[in-house]
Amino acid sequence: NIKNIYIKKQLFLILIIKPFGEIKMTYEMTQTGLEGFVVQYPCEIIDHLNRVWNVRSLNNDILAEIGKAVSPGAKHSLNGKTEDGYSWYGKLEYKIGCANVVVLFPWSQDWNNPETQMDRSINVYSDKKLPVKVIENLLERIAYQAALRTEPQQKNRTFRLI
Repeated sequence: NIKNIYIKKQLFLILIIKPFGEIKMTYEMTQTGLEGFVVQYPCEIIDHLNRVWNVRSLNNDILAEIGKAVSPGAKHSLNGKTEDGYSWYGKLEYKIGCANVVVLFPWSQDWNNPETQMDRSINVYSDKKLPVKVIENLLERIAYQAALRTEPQQKNRTFRLI
């Protein structure tokens, strides 16, 4: 089991593509509420998933596959809405212990931004406070599954394996 975890981690590192230099996201996480969810997790723990998602071209069918690959009980839906009125591209919901966790994925329509087309950061919420490590683990598993499913976008960027 430990050997399998090591192999998966190595494969993950090989599959993740990162542009030369550091990507400086030009947006900040929108602090906004989601009905029924009292905890919004900070951008620092979502940063890696943002970077992976930024270089992927994923539709909602693939997002649903990713959700189920991470956890068979995951639920996928379109266009979750937060209290600021933003209608999100896709939503994954997970049951972790006695808590519900929602991961909201933004639209990627910022065509004039040279660093990211994402409208905003991915947002993560739960209805009960969970340890940050639990949320980080979930987000890393989502990033891993995203990396397995698609080739990076090649739009005017140079990529290298990390």
